[in-house]
Amino acid sequence: MAQRAADVQARLATVSSFGELVGAMQGVAAARAEHAKKLIAGTNAYARAVADAMGQALALIPPNQDRRSAPAGIRPLRILFCAEQAFNGGLSDKVLTAIPDLAGTRVMLLGAQGLRQAPTLGIEPEWSGPLIAHADAVVEASDHLQAALEQALAREPASSVEMVFAEVGEGNQYQVARHRLLPLDLDTLRRAQGSDPLIHLTPQRLLDQLIDEYLSARLTHALLHSHCAENVSRLQAMAAAHDNVTHLAEELAADARRLRQEAITEEIVELAAGLQALNRRRDAHS
Repeated sequence: MAQRAADVQARLATVSSFGELVGAMQGVAAARAEHAKKLIAGTNAYARAVADAMGQALALIPPNQDRRSAPAGIRPLRILFCAEQAFNGGLSDKVLTAIPDLAGTRVMLLGAQGLRQAPTLGIEPEWSGPLIAHADAVVEASDHLQAALEQALAREPASSVEMVFAEVGEGNQYQVARHRLLPLDLDTLRRAQGSDPLIHLTPQRLLDQLIDEYLSARLTHALLHSHCAENVSRLQAMAAAHDNVTHLAEELAADARRLRQEAITEEIVELAAGLQALNRRRDAHS
């Protein structure tokens, strides 16, 4: 009985410690997700500003003189934004399975967890890197990814470039989205000629630089959403774990109370039996 009670108390202490860890992970995930959301709003505003500037630059270039044509490659290139760390509610699985028959296609992959899971699906990335662990690291990560993309396209042009990532919406919900990155649909940005903007570069050179900025903003958008979604998913997973830990702790606490009550009852029975034996001996001597 005493050993069983000690075992239950030890398990209860372990579960309580795990509950504290789960609570800490919830707090970190919530803080990181909220910080990423604030940066996402700024990134979206920047992308809109660059797109507007591209429209003004395109108005200065005749449609048949735009040198930015569609990629000349045969195979498409996919950039997959998976989770970096575990405890994310299967986020990497959702991204890796968003496109059927990825095996044998050109893939660039971000996220250590996704990189570990990719071989099980027959996916062999030609380039891989970590997903950001902190939202403040997104600018450097975006520059690194854009440079890697340029190198990949220099080795082998692609028919198109598509980003696959978890996009966060309202109410801490997310869904895996597919967004074409290249070729750009410049016709949708072209606007009617109005008053010419004041520029210090040739229109084509200005457009080329704006396109690079726009691609950087799109990659930054995907990185931030992926980071935010990973932490939102972890927050949800930890909430479920917290419920399970709370339920288990309640069961163990109930077991501890029951064992303690049984031990007290056993002691009372032993005391009563001893008292009865003592009374019988007294009666025998009287």
